[in-house]
This record gives sequence, structure tokens and C-alpha cells, in this order.
Amino acid sequence: MKNETVIFICSFNSVRSPMAEGFLRHRDVCRHYTVCSAGIAPVRVRPGAAAVMQEMKIDISGHVPASLYQYRNEHFDYVITLCNNVRATTEEVLTGGDRFIHRDFASPAEIGKTQGEILEEYRRLRDEIGLWVDELFPAVASAPGKNNGEINAGPAISTGHA
Repeated sequence: MKNETVIFICSFNSVRSPMAEGFLRHRDVCRHYTVCSAGIAPVRVRPGAAAVMQEMKIDISGHVPASLYQYRNEHFDYVITLCNNVRATTEEVLTGGDRFIHRDFASPAEIGKTQGEILEEYRRLRDEIGLWVDELFPAVASAPGKNNGEINAGPAISTGHA
């Protein structure tokens, strides 16, 4: 059986989408998905994002930023946007996606804050994204070893544009 393909997209591929990709890769113990992430204007992963993911034993520090446009001719089973400003562009570029899913997550503000305050914002975002990934892919969240070996299919994800 072919793995389903998933792409997570945010503005810079430096915080939200690498976190989501990291969670799904880490939790997909049965390897049901081929996962990647991209941004419209990709830059390196933010140190705060890498640090708080490492607290969960998920290493995204070596993530290589990718451009949404490099995937324009590829098909994805799940096209998932994580911020409002990339939604329309993503739907124009990745026209062959089966399921378009969207949720706006605010990226942590770093200006005028202490390092501790910044890390708390990254932790909040990490936890929100982690819970949401579990909701989107419940069979992964309940894979063997997490629920006495039973896989919970959970509610179906709506298809079409969100």
C-alpha cells in the first residue's frame, strides 16, 4: 500500500511547518505517511522552534527549508496550511491536492521579550500544533504502543477546500 503524502506550509518554513512535519514524522511509527514542509519565502529554522521541539525529543535543527514552488508539479493527499497569508497562494500552486486543510497559527513574537517569554510562546505554539496534528491524524496518535496496540481511526477529515 502506498503511503499518503502530506505537506505542511507556512510563510517561511522556519517555525510552524517544520514543527508540524516533525510531529507527524515522529509519531508515524507505522510509516503511513510521506511528509514534507515548505514556505513561500523559506529561511532556516528558528532556534526557539528547534529548542522547544528538542524538549519533546524531536530534532528539527537540521531541517532544510524548502520553497512551496519546488512542489508545484507534485500531488499531495493532504495540503495543510498553517497561516492565513499562505492559504490562497498554496491553493493556486498545488492545484492537484486531494484534501486542503487550513488552520491559522500565530508565530511567536520575539521583539521586546525576554528569552524565557519567547521560549514560552514557542512551547505554546508547539503544544497547539502537536494536539492539532494528533486530531488530523488520529491513527498515528493512537498507533501501537500508545493505546494497547489498537489503532483508532477517529473522525474522518473533510475533503475539498477548507
